[in-house]
Amino acid sequence: MIPTIDKEFETITKKIDDGRKDEINGKNHIIYTSAKIGFGEVKYNEDSYFSVIKNFYPSKNIQNKGVAFNEGAPIGIWYYFDQSGKLTKEENTDENYEFTYQNIITYCELNKINLSKGYKDSGYQTKVLKLDYESRNAWQISHQITADQIQEIILDGKNGKEITRKTVPFINN
Repeated sequence: MIPTIDKEFETITKKIDDGRKDEINGKNHIIYTSAKIGFGEVKYNEDSYFSVIKNFYPSKNIQNKGVAFNEGAPIGIWYYFDQSGKLTKEENTDENYEFTYQNIITYCELNKINLSKGYKDSGYQTKVLKLDYESRNAWQISHQITADQIQEIILDGKNGKEITRKTVPFINN
């Protein structure tokens, strides 16, 4: 289940004072944040690997919005706006990734890597990131394999071939 967004201007739907407020609405967990630099809204759906992220200027006008893996990389088109609400940029975050986010989901399923659906407030959650690795686009999957170990896998963003795999200590602070 991949959430959809559009490039329409919007203003924040729920303003809170400095801090954070969590709201549960059916299968959705929405986190509203507030700070001097503006406002944020992240919507998780319990049936999805993805969340909708929206950031707002202090004026409450939209600054940017898009979809991202829960605990991870943006996917699809992200929209950016100036302070007056004018759309200034559309960024295709999947550009130059022939090995797609759908392929990442399949890879995780085949390799028994647990991708979290919805919002989780505790425990280590698998992270899926996009990065530049040795001058090429790559995916990084970090997942917990034991109570004190994380496995980091780097996959080529073009063909999905494994570039590197290493185990690092998990330090729970």
